[in-house]
Amino acid sequence: MTNEERIDILKQKREKLNSISPSFCAAKWLQTTLYLQNGYNHSCHHPSPHKIPLKEIAENPAALHNSKHKKAMRKMMLNGKRPPECQYCWNIEDLDSEFFSDRHYKSADSWAWDQVDKISKLDASEDVYPTYLEISFSNVCNFGCAYCSPEISSKWMEDVTKNGPYGTIHSKHDLDYLKEIGKYPYHYNEDNPYINAFWEWFPDVLPHLKVLRLTGGEPTLSRDVWKMLDFIIENPRDIEIAINTNLGTDDHLIDKLIEKIKALQEKNIKVDIYTSVEAVGKVAEYIRDGMDYERWLNNVKRILNETESTVAIMTTINVLSIFHFNDFIEMVMTLRAEYNNDFAYNRIPISVNILHWPTHLRLLILDHDVRKKLAQSIYSKCESWLKYYSKEKYARIYLEEWDQIKRLCEYLETNDTEYKYRKDFQTFIKEYDKRRNKDFTDLGVTIG
Repeated sequence: MTNEERIDILKQKREKLNSISPSFCAAKWLQTTLYLQNGYNHSCHHPSPHKIPLKEIAENPAALHNSKHKKAMRKMMLNGKRPPECQYCWNIEDLDSEFFSDRHYKSADSWAWDQVDKISKLDASEDVYPTYLEISFSNVCNFGCAYCSPEISSKWMEDVTKNGPYGTIHSKHDLDYLKEIGKYPYHYNEDNPYINAFWEWFPDVLPHLKVLRLTGGEPTLSRDVWKMLDFIIENPRDIEIAINTNLGTDDHLIDKLIEKIKALQEKNIKVDIYTSVEAVGKVAEYIRDGMDYERWLNNVKRILNETESTVAIMTTINVLSIFHFNDFIEMVMTLRAEYNNDFAYNRIPISVNILHWPTHLRLLILDHDVRKKLAQSIYSKCESWLKYYSKEKYARIYLEEWDQIKRLCEYLETNDTEYKYRKDFQTFIKEYDKRRNKDFTDLGVTIG
């Protein structure tokens, strides 16, 4: 199937979704991300996670996915109303009716599409099993990325516990606030009722799963992740496994990861690696505190050389990375030139995601003229890698990625400057440099 044919099919599926409801999204029923370290949950990574009350899982472990809050959002969608928490997709769809949002991509995916008719006829109050399950067992992590936070990263937790909040007006990383809203994580060695409920619920979920995604924190540092992989090796089924990893842990853990991938693939289980970066070299290392960029790149190549897995690169496009987005694209194209052997199977896919939180790292704190020049440069560079122009036969920008890049350029060009967050940016960078032994002036970033 050609890339153009896939786009045509996606258009047809978009029409089908809109015929059910202009706000219907299968992810609200079939996808869930569980942050078991603090009992938060969301379906799709764009809405803010919501707290799952302990009382609900005590009565019914399936409430890990089928919380009362989520059922209320499903009811809105069935009635054609837009849940406010899904504003990311509404913003994209309102930019241009021809843009594909993640509502379309996710609902059209293989883990969701064959269930669309069925779930569209269910009462919103009914429990359903997810077909796409993403799990974070713990916040334990060896990275402290600039846009991350203590509930997701133990390195961030160590920083804020030692040095206090960052002093910004917004997104200050206040541990007292995390306790107040129930986001303060259980320690990874502490008894955790959410993990207990999960292992009670999971045997009933597994037969329904099409995709299992393991994330963190850093999953290779979690004993529950290795328990999960061993369980599936011993009890294989038709499932796709995705592992989100920073590929920056000790060599023995990367060796162990490759060993488990091979064991799963011998059972005919598809395993793909997802990793994150949106710049290269020292810029990537500045943003992703704890990263050794060359070591990360070498581990990407190890996965591609030693396993059959793809290595998907997820981006979080922010004010620190945007000046180096073209360098990132060149790096990806170099990998594709080396590891892609045909057009149909891309072993290094990318996703282009725009950062909205924390507010002091948003793209929109840049002057409009600066953003416009960046958009033009990015558009020109990425257009040159479309298959129609690419000099490297199997290295190109795919149409789905081109759609996301055009969205990024549109976002850069059309929005007002958010001057109100610049003071927070300055406060954050001063603290970040001091606490992490870094130097922002090395990046060559001009805010205004």
